[in-house]
Amino acid sequence: MSENVYSIGEKAISSHSPVASHISLEVMREGGNAVDAAIAASLLLNVLEPGWSGLGGGGFALLYSEDHGFRALDYREVAPQKARIEDYRSEEDASIGYKAVAVPGTLRGLWMLHQEFGEFKWSKIIDLVIKYAESCRVSRLWSKCMNKDLDNAKYKLKMCPESYTTFFKDGKIYPEDSTISYRGFAQTLRMLRDNIEYFYQGEIAEEIDRIFSINNGFLSLRDLSCYKAIWREPIIYELEIGGKILKFATMPPPSSGILLIEALKILSETELKDEEYYLRLAHTLFHIIDERCSIISDPLFNEMDFNRLLSENHVRQSLDSIEKGRVSYHLVGDRGGTSHISIADGKGKMFVSLTETIECFMGSGITVKGILLNDEMHDFTLQRDHPNSISPGKRPASSMSPLIILDRDGSPTIVIGASGGMRIISSLVQTLSNYFIRRLDPVSSVLEGRIHVRGDRVVLEDLIKDKISSSGLIKAGLNIGEVREVSMYPGTDIYFGAVQSVFKKDNLFLAVSDPRKQPGAYAK
Repeated sequence: MSENVYSIGEKAISSHSPVASHISLEVMREGGNAVDAAIAASLLLNVLEPGWSGLGGGGFALLYSEDHGFRALDYREVAPQKARIEDYRSEEDASIGYKAVAVPGTLRGLWMLHQEFGEFKWSKIIDLVIKYAESCRVSRLWSKCMNKDLDNAKYKLKMCPESYTTFFKDGKIYPEDSTISYRGFAQTLRMLRDNIEYFYQGEIAEEIDRIFSINNGFLSLRDLSCYKAIWREPIIYELEIGGKILKFATMPPPSSGILLIEALKILSETELKDEEYYLRLAHTLFHIIDERCSIISDPLFNEMDFNRLLSENHVRQSLDSIEKGRVSYHLVGDRGGTSHISIADGKGKMFVSLTETIECFMGSGITVKGILLNDEMHDFTLQRDHPNSISPGKRPASSMSPLIILDRDGSPTIVIGASGGMRIISSLVQTLSNYFIRRLDPVSSVLEGRIHVRGDRVVLEDLIKDKISSSGLIKAGLNIGEVREVSMYPGTDIYFGAVQSVFKKDNLFLAVSDPRKQPGAYAK
């Protein structure tokens, strides 16, 4: 078993960086709360694992505490005012370079979380991160993904002079365990230590505006100065699953959290024998991914009642379609990075599930003032009159699905989320069905081999091939395939998503971190 896959204590955190998790746990030990720890972990991931999230992106934060109940903050990126669908003629236009960048929301989101709930000084958190920005060790994960050229990382980073000098050493990829310095980002953090408005309407925003203007990009000073994070009403749904009645809380659209609950509801209402499980799971995932690609969108631009997805009538219709083996699929881009952080403070009675992204690995490839910027325009649908089509000021649909589950007594029992594009949905559905329906323990629920649906194919992780026969899937007429991206743990692949979770165990909390990416479970 890899180190840092699980750890148990009164306070627990799970992320894909053991260093970020350890430092964030120390923030709680020194008087900070779970929100402070989440902010510290987010900013540390920006430095320690820069390929998946950071100040150049956006995210969703779901909180629960006895004092405040559930709170849900949407700081997802939005399309720039100058962006028009006709300007995007290919997937590359939306995923590489200046046109790919949407308005970043992470800094505004973290600041709002801190202003409302933080107890640790903002400047003290920033000082912690500056130390690592000035000098830190290159992780095995980041070095390996760079060497594999995940999501065309080398190509797009070499397009931007600042990215090239920041992320390459003498034109070569930094080897694992070498020392890297992000001096530009450290300097930016010093500016943001006392006033984050430098990013949205001051010197940093002005430099972004200048660079994008001369490179025919759309992001502008106006976009940054107008950006707002939004407090949303979380989706809270009571579900009977695995013989238990539980309360599920998640982000509303443009998150896909509602689809995660719908999938678990579908699976919970079916008697599944072991040999039938993966066939039913595959059909359920085809159905859910179809809804992700055709329905999920910014509610401000779509009047649809998303709650109908959990109605008894809709679930019955979905079950009928699944039982008849009907398969709908979309040939969509299947890339995406993302980071997730799960935190439980049993003593302080505060819980945080936070998912953030810069979209694909290494985002757009564009760096300004040390900040690697997103390629979030890639999450829009390049099709007119689609619920998720490009429109100025619109938030793109997201697979990010932070989740907190309460038991019958109203006490948080699981804090969970995942990274990996659309595999966020499939990895969370499988982890939670493993735990609630198949009765696996928390660690086994995360480690169990996974499937995903990609176009018209069911792709199998190596770990699962020895445990199940694909014959049932083949007899049902489904195409079987495999995917190779980066293997960090025997039999698994980073492609199949990385789940970060905390499970209640008696009066303590068990952090379980997915070794598919890089395990960072810590508890005290």
